Amino acid sequence: MNISPLKSLPNLLIVEDNIVSLTYLEIVLKKLKVNLIKAESGFDALEKTKGLELALAILDVRMPGMDGYELALKMNEERSGEKVPIIFLTANHINEMQVFKGYGSGAVDYLFKSVDNQILLCKVNVFLDLFNQKQTIISDTALLKKSADELNRVNAALKKSEEKYRNYIENAPDGVFVTDETGRYIEVNEAACRITGYSRNELLKMSISDILSKESLEDGPAQFRKAVQTGASNSDLLFRHKNGTTRWCTLNAVKLSETCFLVFIKDITERKITEQSLKVSEEKYKTMLNASPDGILLTDLKGIITEVSEIGLELFGTDTRDDLVRKNIFYFVPSKEKNTIKKIIEKTMNEGLIQNVEAKIRKKNKSLFTAEISATLMQGPDGAPLSFMIIIRDISQRKKMETKQVHADRMANLGEMASGIAHEINQPLNIISLVMDKILFESAKTETIDIGFLKNKSDKIFENITRMRNIIDHIRDFSRSHDDYLLTAFDINSSIENAASMIVEQFKYLGINLNLQLKKQIPQIFGNTYKFEQVILNLLVNAKDAVIEKKNKKLEYVDMIIGIRSYQENQFIIVEVSDNGIGISNDDVNNIMLPFYTSKEEGKGTGLGLSICYQIIKEMKGTIDITSKRYHGTKIKIVLDIQKKK
Repeated sequence: MNISPLKSLPNLLIVEDNIVSLTYLEIVLKKLKVNLIKAESGFDALEKTKGLELALAILDVRMPGMDGYELALKMNEERSGEKVPIIFLTANHINEMQVFKGYGSGAVDYLFKSVDNQILLCKVNVFLDLFNQKQTIISDTALLKKSADELNRVNAALKKSEEKYRNYIENAPDGVFVTDETGRYIEVNEAACRITGYSRNELLKMSISDILSKESLEDGPAQFRKAVQTGASNSDLLFRHKNGTTRWCTLNAVKLSETCFLVFIKDITERKITEQSLKVSEEKYKTMLNASPDGILLTDLKGIITEVSEIGLELFGTDTRDDLVRKNIFYFVPSKEKNTIKKIIEKTMNEGLIQNVEAKIRKKNKSLFTAEISATLMQGPDGAPLSFMIIIRDISQRKKMETKQVHADRMANLGEMASGIAHEINQPLNIISLVMDKILFESAKTETIDIGFLKNKSDKIFENITRMRNIIDHIRDFSRSHDDYLLTAFDINSSIENAASMIVEQFKYLGINLNLQLKKQIPQIFGNTYKFEQVILNLLVNAKDAVIEKKNKKLEYVDMIIGIRSYQENQFIIVEVSDNGIGISNDDVNNIMLPFYTSKEEGKGTGLGLSICYQIIKEMKGTIDITSKRYHGTKIKIVLDIQKKK
């Protein structure tokens, strides 16, 4: 039978069939701190104490139905463990056999009715004290068992944790040392042995300074003293491997106690070699960066400048990197050029590279210079874009030289065409002279001249004067420098005809046939009409030289023919200048557009004509394509986009 443990007051059972005696006992015992259970019979007592732990039972010996001895036996039979202490009450003297019977059933004492109150209370208090002491012992025992169980659990968990972390440390990829306060090793893991090359037994006979390289003999002990004083330290040190080589290692030391230190060691030799190589590479990179004759900027993907070369500083008119670094490149771009720079960045991001785009750049002092810009997208190992490298070349002087070259070339062409121009002017002069002779002749025959005749002859004179004025005005306009010329839309056929008019007389004199096939009603193109005339004039001069050279070599006799054709193809206007001259070799075709390159005989030509043509057409957002076959002729194709406007 399970007995409920004491939760509050101890239970005291009184069994008496005499209600008066029962009441008397209740009055006497109610002074005690007990839970008093009263019963008038043995059966009633068994029912009321079922499942309860009793500190003491006071039983009447003689009761009807079940006497005190039988009740005592039944009560103790139902309880496992210690018996309930029982005090028997009896009104009569009992014999020795009854005494033995009482003790056998659990009696600890006998009291005779009427019992003295003090004696009863003293005896009951003794048993209550014994019961309370027993309960305290039981409670302490339970607590002790619980503490022992908890301690066993904690020890088991600690042992398991220690085994787990010891396993972690032993199998860790980095070395682990445990040292005493002098730096002598008292525990090492397998990785520490592998890193140093020494066995566990060898290391346990050594200290930190025993395996330090001479370069770290001062720094190593200093770092250990720092760990002793502050509780932690970390450093990169050179260690001497058992095989004699030196290895870079990073050390992190932690103070566990006054006499115990935990040291983690990791071999970083490869990292140090990589860092050194990277440092050397960076120095080379900076040297190359600063050795470039062009300014070089490095920017992030948002256009923020992160690095600049020495030439770059000069280009922007500053002595310090702080004037450029951490600023957006658009800070140095005038408003009109921002779209150009945006397109450079977009194309570089999409294609990885863009070259030789002209734009104006603003210096620190707000002045502008003309730059030729190339950009490259810098990418990581995975191909992800990292930054831009922007190369800036100041071409201000080159642009001035090009302008002078264009003007000089124009003047050279005029000089070469001087005889043709003179012929163009002489022709109206001759007509004027003939008309004047006719007027003088008629006036000599008669004193009066017919007004109609005079008006007709005067109109011819003024017509030829106007013709001469137009020729001179056009030559004067053509010969000017047009740097300040505002670009406008112009008729490309008129420009071709103007250019041809300046050389056609020379062609006639040389026996060259000039065929013009100009498509009517083609759209106007945007640009400088005089510069385009110069392109056509240059191409006609080159074509003239080619047909004459072929004739002079007397390879075969053919008519010398030069043709100009204009037409529209979708959004493009195309102008073709062709000849049946000597042609250009394959080697020369690839270089013919370069400045100062010429395929003509020495002393003939400057090598600038086609280069200037290329520059002018490039300014008009067009292209030039050359196809040629040696001894058969050359065709130069100019393609201009109607939709592209500067």
